[in-house]
Amino acid sequence: MAGVAWPEGGRRTFNAIYLAQNLGVALGAALGGFMADISFNIIFIANLVLFVVFFLIALFGYREAGHLHKGRKVEEVKEIVDKSRFHALLLICTAYCLCWIGYVQWQTTISSYTQTIGISLQQYSMLWAINGVLILVGQPLIRPVVRLIEDKIKTQIAVGISIFIVSFIVTIYAENFVMFVIGMVILTIGEMFVWPAVPTVANMLAPEGRVGTYQGIVNSTATLGRAIGPVVGGVVVDLYNMEAMFGVMIALLVVSFGFLKIYDRGLAK
Repeated sequence: MAGVAWPEGGRRTFNAIYLAQNLGVALGAALGGFMADISFNIIFIANLVLFVVFFLIALFGYREAGHLHKGRKVEEVKEIVDKSRFHALLLICTAYCLCWIGYVQWQTTISSYTQTIGISLQQYSMLWAINGVLILVGQPLIRPVVRLIEDKIKTQIAVGISIFIVSFIVTIYAENFVMFVIGMVILTIGEMFVWPAVPTVANMLAPEGRVGTYQGIVNSTATLGRAIGPVVGGVVVDLYNMEAMFGVMIALLVVSFGFLKIYDRGLAK
């Protein structure tokens, strides 16, 4: 819907969605920790209320969105003759999936690990509040870099992945809350480059009538990373230790550079 509503927006279109999502992350993480200290049931009730509110917004607020689709091919099911762009999308999405496998460790294995070294649930919740707030207030800080490589979306993704690697290297040595904050700040800067860039690439690659399909592939790839990431991280920690888990995640991020490397080759076929 965003791509149809603001097709000329490019990266800005998906960055706007990204900012809105992370406003929710900041508020949800900050409030969730305090609610959990009182009762986890309050969190479930709050989630129910928020989803009902969103349902009402979608039901009544999106009625006028139909005119955006008039005269445009929103989805047309037929075989794609030129598959080079589709192959290029799969390459980018594979790198995207590997990034999510590493990123989700912060919500799973690292979350459990922080509890074992004396970091409270409220402090861990604050890490995600910092994540959300930094994404909102940090846009002016990364804007000069983004403008410098505005037409090089692949470069934006490569920069973000490099920053992800640095964040994991820092977190390997984290033994207190301050070090985890530093690791989260670095991680957040990385995701500010990667997360909006991938759907932007999908929007650029999608032929007319296939925008929804291509964005669906991007979302499915992220979901796949979030699904298998906790399993991969948990198995490595159980068999070895946290340091090994960090090493595996760094290796996966390095591998993702390989898929970026052959992205242009896939597009040229």
